[in-house]
Amino acid sequence: MRMIDVAARAGVSPSTVSRALNNPGRLNSQTADHIRSLARSMGYPLPDHPPSRDATGPVMITFLVQDTSNGISSQILAGAQEALPEQGAVGIIEAGAELGRTEDLLEQLVGRTHGIILATDQVRAPTARRLGRHLPLVVLNRPMEGLPSVLPDASTGLAQALELLRRQGRRSIVYIASRVGAWSDRSRWESLQALSRTMGLECRRMGPVNPTVQGGRQAAIALEQESPDAVVAYNDLIAAGVILGLQSKGITVPDRVGVIGFDNTMVAPVVKPAVATIRIPRRTIGHAAADILLGRKPETGQSRQQAALIAQLRKAGIPPVTEDRGALTLPTSLIIRDSLGTLTSSALEGV
Repeated sequence: MRMIDVAARAGVSPSTVSRALNNPGRLNSQTADHIRSLARSMGYPLPDHPPSRDATGPVMITFLVQDTSNGISSQILAGAQEALPEQGAVGIIEAGAELGRTEDLLEQLVGRTHGIILATDQVRAPTARRLGRHLPLVVLNRPMEGLPSVLPDASTGLAQALELLRRQGRRSIVYIASRVGAWSDRSRWESLQALSRTMGLECRRMGPVNPTVQGGRQAAIALEQESPDAVVAYNDLIAAGVILGLQSKGITVPDRVGVIGFDNTMVAPVVKPAVATIRIPRRTIGHAAADILLGRKPETGQSRQQAALIAQLRKAGIPPVTEDRGALTLPTSLIIRDSLGTLTSSALEGV
C-alpha cells in the first residue's frame, strides 16, 4: 500500500496525506481525521510516533541539496521562501555526494522540521519513501513513485530550440550527456530524440562526460570528427567547454556549429559567444514544492503560450517527461544568445 493510493482514494495530494498523518494540526481537523481513518482502513502503516496537533509557531522547511556552489540552489530556495507564511523559513543543508551521509541526515531531520524539499540524487527511493511516511517530503528533478515530485519538462524549451535550428537550416544535432544527474540527463536526451524524429532532424548522443567546462573541452575533441550542425549539452558548463574547445581548433560558433546548454547558470552569459540555454524555472519549482508541503495547490507560472505549446507537443506524440501521477511538471523555455545565432524572440512565433 502506497501513500499515493491513500491520496487517490481521499481525493487529495500525497503531501496532504503526509500532513494528516504527521502534522494534522495544519489541516482542518475533520479532513485530518478522515484521511487517518481511511489510511488505517486501507492498511497503510501509520506513523509510529504520536501526531503533532500544534498548529502554532513558524513553519520550518528543510531544503536538502548536494551542492550549493552552482547558484542553482539559491533560486529554488528563494521560490520556496516566497511560498511560506511571514513567520516561516527555509533552511538549506548541503549534504555532499556521499549517499550514506545524506541518508543519515534525512533520518535526523524527522521530528525537527515541518517538511523536506529533497534535491539530491544521493538518497535511495526506499529510504525516501519510508521517511515520507513520517513527515511531508517533496522530491525535485526526479520522479519517485509514492512521493510527490516537481520536475522540469525539457521538451518545451527544446522544441523552441530545435525549431530555430531547423529554420537556420541546421539538420544534424549531437547531444552531450553527463556522468551525473541520471534522470535529468535521460529526460533531456529522450525529449531531444522524440522532437528530432517529429521535426525530421538527425540526432546522436555523445558521452557521458563530467558536467564541467573540462568535460565540454574533451567532448569538443570528438566533435571535430562528428561535424554536427549543432550541439545540445547537458548543462551550461559543458556547453561553455565545447565552445572554448571548438574555437581553439578554429571551428567558429555559431557560424559553423550552434551550441545550446541547459540551466541558465551564471557562466552562460559570460562566455564568448554567450551560451544560448534552456531555462529551468528554478524559482517556480521551489515555490511549487513549498506549496505542496503546505497542502496547497501549487503555482505553475505557466503562460498561455507554454500551455499551447505543451498541447501541440502532446498532439504530435511527444510524451510527457513522466507518467507518475504524483509528479508536477513545469515548462522550460529557450533563452537565445550568441552561440545560437542572431535570431530574435520574434522567430519563436508559431513554434
